[in-house]
Amino acid sequence: MPRLTANGVELYYEDLGEGLPLVLQAHHHQAWMPFQVAYFSQFYRVITFDRRGTGRSGSPDGEWRAADFAADLLGLLDGLDIDRAIVAGASLGGVIACQFGLDFPDRSLALVIGHTVPWLDELSRDWLDDQIDIVESGGRPIVSQPRSFPWQSEGPPTQRPGFSDSDLGRLFATMPAPVGRTPADATRMLRAMRVWDVRPRAAELAALSVPVLVLVGGNEPQQTITGSYEWHKMIPGSEFVILPNAHHGAAREDPLAWNAAVHGFLQRHGLSSEAPLMPYNAFATDR
Repeated sequence: MPRLTANGVELYYEDLGEGLPLVLQAHHHQAWMPFQVAYFSQFYRVITFDRRGTGRSGSPDGEWRAADFAADLLGLLDGLDIDRAIVAGASLGGVIACQFGLDFPDRSLALVIGHTVPWLDELSRDWLDDQIDIVESGGRPIVSQPRSFPWQSEGPPTQRPGFSDSDLGRLFATMPAPVGRTPADATRMLRAMRVWDVRPRAAELAALSVPVLVLVGGNEPQQTITGSYEWHKMIPGSEFVILPNAHHGAAREDPLAWNAAVHGFLQRHGLSSEAPLMPYNAFATDR
């Protein structure tokens, strides 16, 4: 079975393709399998895995922080004898990609920081508290995103309205990928997100020497878009892309655009010998 112990945690992983290692991560490996792994494994050795507390991976005791998730990823690379990898992620996976690049700068070839923010404002922390309450009451969390302004009754949906009734949405419904295997696992992940703040490491961000792409959906909360742009400005030489008409779940909602944005970025930095196989029209790019 594709499992190994990384940072003291048993991790389930998938490993397909050949070439430069590309890690796709966030919560559960299944979310990446239909479109990102199928596409990128044509050009890269693609590794994806169940983060601690999700899928078939272990759930160590205690509170978790972004540094723990990044150390798990380092242990996975060590276990697979991978010296350096492209590390890409969405949502919490974007946080982990950034944390990994800061904590282990000599182990990354490039970073893709997708669909998240460099720090959380009061409204976002309140939103996370609400998500914890939803989990503890047996509900489904993260249906919507945080509010950007106090006058809003709620933030935008996590994915395009009607997506769950589409063919793609019904396909993904057969591959559930929750943010935690148990309510306790989900709440520990949410608490880890609540304390995330990269600003104290701004000087290290400014010194990153690997290519960095900051990626966000045009229909994500305004604060997420603004925060992503702020993140981009904190990293000299990074690229910033807004995917038009995409929500937080852009990688599954519009995989053609998401894949092309990431592949095009890697190609521009000499990390792919192949041109993207699909057209890509970004709403905004800033290098």
